[in-house]
Amino acid sequence: MTDYATTYPTNVAVDERVKEFISAFYAISDDPSKNSEWVDYFAPDALLVMGDKRARGIEEIQELRENMWEKVESRKHKLDKMFPAAFEPSEPEHGWRFEYMLYGSVDLELKSAQKVAGQWAARAVLTNHEDKLKYTVYQVYIHTSPV
Repeated sequence: MTDYATTYPTNVAVDERVKEFISAFYAISDDPSKNSEWVDYFAPDALLVMGDKRARGIEEIQELRENMWEKVESRKHKLDKMFPAAFEPSEPEHGWRFEYMLYGSVDLELKSAQKVAGQWAARAVLTNHEDKLKYTVYQVYIHTSPV
């Protein structure tokens, strides 16, 4: 999974579990046979926003994930830098919460054989859900253009 490593700040400690989560998530993101595994990275009531597409909850997220591969033959993310933020939860019963932003690039090959390159940024909120990290919010901003 070293292909999916990113640069972390040197002055802020980032939990190793978060680093492993991010690397594994993007490796699975680029594998069209791993839809169920990808969806498992989300909490049951998570919000997913991909550009102008929006999904809330596992069923909608599963459908959005499947549709992401409708016209795409292959996808390869490159992670550049991650910007962590650990805000105090507004209410103690919400428990551990970790927010970050990340940016990078992505190369796509469409089923039409067209190649597309893109720049993206993502905002994410992670929580501990049944002793596993899960996204409660994952929002992607993306710009693509033909190669």
